[in-house]
Amino acid sequence: MHKVAYGTEDIEFKVAFSDRKTLEISVLPDATVEVVAPQEANLERIKQKVLKRGYWILEQKRFFMSLHPYEAEKEYVNGETHFYIGRRYRLKIIEGSASSVKLKGKFIEVITPDKEKTSKIKQQLHNWYKLQGKRRFEERLKVNYNKIKVEGIAFPKLTIRVLHKRWGSCTKHGITLNLNLIKAPVYCIDYVIMHELCHLKVPNHSPAFYKLKEKYMVDWKERKLVLEGVR
Repeated sequence: MHKVAYGTEDIEFKVAFSDRKTLEISVLPDATVEVVAPQEANLERIKQKVLKRGYWILEQKRFFMSLHPYEAEKEYVNGETHFYIGRRYRLKIIEGSASSVKLKGKFIEVITPDKEKTSKIKQQLHNWYKLQGKRRFEERLKVNYNKIKVEGIAFPKLTIRVLHKRWGSCTKHGITLNLNLIKAPVYCIDYVIMHELCHLKVPNHSPAFYKLKEKYMVDWKERKLVLEGVR
């Protein structure tokens, strides 16, 4: 696996050589990038070609990531699959006067005044995810911060909202996590949090950043693949 830095993002790619005369770049549905190059092509030339098409590659990756099951559009009807902490649950909608959302066995049970009003069900579920996200994310932030605080990083402010095309972000003011991350396994939540904590120390994707991340989460690559739906 090779990589190039395009702006503030890294583009990782695999290379295969063939007897073809031109270089071909493909972005696969799992968001991985593959390059098929002529036998005589050297790695530096290949990297320049990848950089030249960097904008297109990132747009394709974002498109495929938008189809991720954690972020897919839902209809909010009985029997529909929804995720929570990496597990699949079926939506069970019950008509009743007292609105509520709770886990019950293999179901996310939603009690709502009008079971045909999907906009209301969507809002109830969103509010429930937000409540669970606040509790879980704060808990995991404390756990991961305790591992890396020796680097002199101040405990960050946490913001939770729906982000488009990314799982998390950070600024000098703190960390923002994508609400949809609450649908992923805890070890993937930890991966995103540790990634952002490392950015508080090293704000770019330089070798120093990856060295720091490797120091506090040696299996981060495996967690990343799971989160992206590759494994």
